[in-house]
Amino acid sequence: MGTLERRGREKAERKRQILKAARKLFWKNGFSGTTMPSIAASAELSAGALYLYFPSKHALYAELLDEGFDLFERRLAEAVGKGRAPRAAAEALVDAFLGFAREAPDYFDVLFFTLQEPGREMQVLREGRDVMTRLDRRQEACKAVAAGVLRQARPALGAEELARSVDALWSMLAGVVLYFLRDEPATFAAVAARARSVILRGILGRE
Repeated sequence: MGTLERRGREKAERKRQILKAARKLFWKNGFSGTTMPSIAASAELSAGALYLYFPSKHALYAELLDEGFDLFERRLAEAVGKGRAPRAAAEALVDAFLGFAREAPDYFDVLFFTLQEPGREMQVLREGRDVMTRLDRRQEACKAVAAGVLRQARPALGAEELARSVDALWSMLAGVVLYFLRDEPATFAAVAARARSVILRGILGRE
């Protein structure tokens, strides 16, 4: 391995280390409670070294958004993959959403809740409007997967009703995660199972 290749790998590894540290701290302390010095300390870097990789906390958060949504979108797409019956695909979509939240709560928090702290959204709009734009764009891409599934499962739905159904599905699933994800795993699993049944019945109707 040449010197340049080795340095490139070391730089990539340090970047992964920074992103992992930031993700854990956002999950633990929220966006406002997490500072660049605390991220640097957790990643075992100096503050100066951290700024060589990310010029601001918003830039770091934007990178985490893309990383997390890449994983989440892939999880949804694989769940509803080709060949599934429409209702089975809808069930798989709900399971993928709740499963991702359960298995990667720190990622899920970054994608859905970190910027929902009181006053955070307006501050982000002032300091990094592109972050909110990116967040909205990536969430809409995930909703498009859900829309495709519901369109197949409920072909009689018009465009407006389909859009409302997707928003309802997304809001109900996110709400379950928001209120119960930080509880004991057994509690979250029990609530998620019950919510799954209620949500699917409401969205798909009875067979």
